[in-house]
Amino acid sequence: MIEKQTTFGNMVRCYNMERTMCDLLRSRSRLDEETVISAVKNYVASKGKNLNLLADYAKLLRVDKVLKRYLEVLL
Repeated sequence: MIEKQTTFGNMVRCYNMERTMCDLLRSRSRLDEETVISAVKNYVASKGKNLNLLADYAKLLRVDKVLKRYLEVLL
């Protein structure tokens, strides 16, 4: 959990990018495939990414094999 400031100046608690990516991959059957691909592309292009943390979360949340398939194509 991290804290971010909204556009109105309020602090809210939310998950970091890496946890959000893993949650997205866990629920990919309920999402459009293009949405998942777009999210992974945006994550890979972002400056604040932490691939080691993403790999750790993916292993804990059991989406590491799925994540590897997506990242092999993009990296």
